[in-house]
Amino acid sequence: MEGISILISSFNGALRLEKTLESLSNLDLSNIPFVELILIDNASDDITSDFSIKKWEKLGSPFTLTILNERIPGKLFAQELGISNSKGDFIVICDDDNSLFPDYIQIGYKYLIENPQIGVLGGKGIPKAEIEFPEWFDKYSYHFACGKQATKNGNVVPERNVVYGAGMWFRKELYLKAKQLGFNFICNFSQIGSKFSMNGGEDSELCWAIRFLNFEIWYIDELCFYHNLPKERLGENYLKNLKSRINSNGPYASIYFRVWNSDWKKNVRFFWLKEITHSFIYLLKLHPFSKISNRKFEVKRTLKNISFYLYERSKFDERVNHLIHYKRNCQKQSN
Repeated sequence: MEGISILISSFNGALRLEKTLESLSNLDLSNIPFVELILIDNASDDITSDFSIKKWEKLGSPFTLTILNERIPGKLFAQELGISNSKGDFIVICDDDNSLFPDYIQIGYKYLIENPQIGVLGGKGIPKAEIEFPEWFDKYSYHFACGKQATKNGNVVPERNVVYGAGMWFRKELYLKAKQLGFNFICNFSQIGSKFSMNGGEDSELCWAIRFLNFEIWYIDELCFYHNLPKERLGENYLKNLKSRINSNGPYASIYFRVWNSDWKKNVRFFWLKEITHSFIYLLKLHPFSKISNRKFEVKRTLKNISFYLYERSKFDERVNHLIHYKRNCQKQSN
């Protein structure tokens, strides 16, 4: 259906959703043919669903709200359930701590309609908190889905390869095409509340899946939303866990880039062992007298990668080959 489906995946979001729902009720929807809101209650044990229904009714139910329940923890599972039940041609991912600007739908819809080469569209998260931001926040703001994603409007490549998932738009038909051609998500970790569980990096993987279909990933500076950050997410421990999760996905995330830039004629074998070998060679370059910046961080990251390759060795080649086959299917589709 021509129009837009806004998806919110929420774990115990009753205390966060008020601002999000209020922002959605204030969206400018003039000349937009269809809009729906789908809220996926992702294994919550609070009143997320009931609160959302009552709050939306109190706001006048400006457009249709559908509540879905996904008992398997993980944003990926919730998001896929939402997509499978959506009606709009365009999907907007709105996290339960995001407040979209009133013109968010107008700007995104216009760009996607006028630029058919755009497969994924990202905006700018503006951090908002009730306490003062720590000194380190600006350095790691991108990890919190905040800040500019490129220096100018348009295709983020080659400056970046992906955009963050908060506020992300994408064409539903491309998601369905990717799944039809055999695409499956391969990364490991996702955040649920304060816990870390299976699946994650789904926003980056989705960007890559659509890039393999030869569509572009864009960033638009005037496409803005507030990212409402509670004080619990601005502490050192939260940052440490966040960086750990991101680094844990690193080895698989880098595989997308490797497959994109390589043309393997056959399935790879013992690729995990090759990666370990390259990692050990890199470690040798990180000797105490090397001029490599952030040496301690690089040593720690590389050792974690080696541990990851050993732990994941039974799955690693399988997932690399999965991407190789997906790339080939995309190439056949375009010929």
